[in-house]
Amino acid sequence: MKRNLTFYASICAVANYLLFALLAFISLPVRYSPLENWLSDLGSDRLNPDGAIFYNIGIIVTGIILFVFFTSLVEWKMAGNKKQNAMLQVTQFFGWAGAIAMLMSAVFPITNEGMHSFWSAALYILLGTAFAFSVAALRYYPYYPKWLLVLGGLTAAVDIAWGLIANIYLMEWITVALFLLYVFFLGIVTKRKEQMANKYQQRKAA
Repeated sequence: MKRNLTFYASICAVANYLLFALLAFISLPVRYSPLENWLSDLGSDRLNPDGAIFYNIGIIVTGIILFVFFTSLVEWKMAGNKKQNAMLQVTQFFGWAGAIAMLMSAVFPITNEGMHSFWSAALYILLGTAFAFSVAALRYYPYYPKWLLVLGGLTAAVDIAWGLIANIYLMEWITVALFLLYVFFLGIVTKRKEQMANKYQQRKAA
């Protein structure tokens, strides 16, 4: 059941963000480009008076779904391995904090520049830290896909770097794309966890 919850939460988080961002973009009356705009500009009632509500609602709902997503990662708790369990718990803690920060970045949209900047930087640093510890925890599984560990490490590094720098439009778009990809594939791999474990045992016994 938890594997399905992780899978559905990952799918819903990605689909929800993309859907509401698209609705906000469709309503945008001005020129919009990854070279000239922040993603959060979609939530500005000055630039996007008719569509800002869509983006901000989407961010709030995505934050709530991510809270569920990180909670469901308990599925990856490894019996008898205290170090791995601790890393997974740290992953969840920073994931929960990052999800709350995401929600708050929409409660204080980009028109509230000071608070929005604080919560935006916090969400990237917190989620980046969560992703870093997720890689540290999941690498204990011999059948866990190495390419996804690499993607997780890259996502963590870029997320944290962006949270600290936060001054390049295109970098924010790349950061969010990596974040969505990692959550999406982690959900899929979690759903296939038992199948991957069985295949690994069969290869080991052969």
